[in-house]
Amino acid sequence: MPRSLPSLRTVAILLLVVVGVGLSFAFHASMSGASVTYTATAVEPGENPDLVTRATSNVTNLDERLAGTSSQHQQPIERAAATGSYSGRLDPELDIVIDDIESPHVWYNDQYYTWAVSTQSETTNATIRMQPTDPETVFETIVRPADDAPPEVTTAIAEGTATGFTVASGVYQHNGEYYVVAPESEGAVFAQLAKVFGGYVLTPVGRGYAAVGIGLLAYRFREPMRDRPLTPRRALTIPALAILVALTGTLLFETGSLTRFVTGPMSAFVVAAGSVAGVFAARRQWLRLVGATMGTALVAIGAFVAALGVVGAIFGGLAVVFGFATGIVPFGYGYWFAQPLPRE
Repeated sequence: MPRSLPSLRTVAILLLVVVGVGLSFAFHASMSGASVTYTATAVEPGENPDLVTRATSNVTNLDERLAGTSSQHQQPIERAAATGSYSGRLDPELDIVIDDIESPHVWYNDQYYTWAVSTQSETTNATIRMQPTDPETVFETIVRPADDAPPEVTTAIAEGTATGFTVASGVYQHNGEYYVVAPESEGAVFAQLAKVFGGYVLTPVGRGYAAVGIGLLAYRFREPMRDRPLTPRRALTIPALAILVALTGTLLFETGSLTRFVTGPMSAFVVAAGSVAGVFAARRQWLRLVGATMGTALVAIGAFVAALGVVGAIFGGLAVVFGFATGIVPFGYGYWFAQPLPRE
């Protein structure tokens, strides 16, 4: 008597296809929902320096930078602020804190200063120059006209807030007034960036999962009344199918650099290759397992290098590590489906 319900293996395959298709659109979903609220605050030169330094890269809040530095290590800064310059050794703690300050101005101890620092290569010796300056001079350097700003900026100035993902923060002048346009919450910006990045890296994972599910489903229903264990030869077609699935998804749903037609499909290839490793593990073919793993990594990194140049070795290596980690699901399916089950 024919079974009225699908087998456990069939349900598992269908579930993998559904999850894979869902993750395949993770990047699109993250981009469509990416939004940050920006506020426009009226200020005068000298007012609200915390907000000014947060909105523009031309002024650094040195007080905030030094908040976790012990007072004895801050002495070079204190001397430069008092005398105009300091030349000598910096404690490593201070050297790390100020090493990446490239803004021409800083806010320190309730005062704006011009800022310049030069360090000697491979040492902690440095020359720090700080000269007090008035807020009006600083604003002349950092203020931009609102008329030349993107529409989101003018909306924020007119209405107080604006919503978008890439609103240009800064200090703007409109009708003789100054406005600081900045994210309502810095944490929201990082959260949205993390969300978009997560969607970006999960998209090829989903396409790899979908390819594994589609491949297993095809073998499953070729002879639905017979249990056909997954063999290495059959499993090897699944990573190739992942490349085809990812190429199709990229062509239909994505725009941008042509390198996406290499990096995305190769990332999906690495994920789907976990099914091949699972079959070798089920058969205790350890040398083939090692060979397949190394071969997958070399092919993926080589493709990334061909598409991106030397830097592709780094991104390719990251894709391989992440692909192997997320490939544990296809590995489990490969291991399971390589096992013969006379009756389900």
